[in-house]
Amino acid sequence: MTSPAEPRATLGAVRQFWEAHVNNEYYAPGHDRGSAAYFDQIERRRYRWHYHLVDLFRSLRGSRGSLLEVGSGMGLDSVQLARCGFAVTAVDLTEVAVGLARRFAQYRGVTIDFLVGNAERLEFADASFDVVYSFGVLHHTPDIERAVAEVYRVLRPGGTAHVMLYHRRSIVYAIHRLFRLPFESPRNLKDECPVVQTFTRESARRLFRDFSTVSVHADYPFTYGFRFVTFWLPTFVKRALGRALGWHLMIRATK
Repeated sequence: MTSPAEPRATLGAVRQFWEAHVNNEYYAPGHDRGSAAYFDQIERRRYRWHYHLVDLFRSLRGSRGSLLEVGSGMGLDSVQLARCGFAVTAVDLTEVAVGLARRFAQYRGVTIDFLVGNAERLEFADASFDVVYSFGVLHHTPDIERAVAEVYRVLRPGGTAHVMLYHRRSIVYAIHRLFRLPFESPRNLKDECPVVQTFTRESARRLFRDFSTVSVHADYPFTYGFRFVTFWLPTFVKRALGRALGWHLMIRATK
């Protein structure tokens, strides 16, 4: 299920990496961390490139109920989900991300409960949430089977999980392996995230086998690092490439 080159690592090593590599910060070089310009530029660039997230949030507008985000980072998606109508609780593995997320939500005037938490051991009662959302996070935890079981546990019957995992049969994966490039916008070629798991559509469905219904599709053919290739590509071309060989497996699973 995981990529052959994936190193074994502890949760502590994963935490240490993400404390030193704040996710999405590469969108705002030169800006002071936590400043208005920093947040504005990161938010603008993230949703310019992640067109499929804009589509997802549009489909969720007018929602109600409780939502848990597992792996909030600096809270970009948390704010979007709250604006969709959810009562959002969000957890992240690192103190630095939670601190930034609280500042960002305050800056946007949105109320969200941000907590430090571990995807493999969520500190919530069974059947606590109507929706669980986790975008690009669970493939970085050493025991992803346990993390998915936790998602299932905290969902109410009939609840839905929206999860993104990395796609092994993708353009991005092929290029990274061909040129031996590490993932996660590293500072140098030896600065690699300790855990980066990848999945096929079939193995992703097996991972969510306890859910009653599971749908999986690929999207997002190129990462921000390939912007010189994609800058002028129209979105309809990126959608077509993404559905065939996208880097993101978008999973919707109902308990």
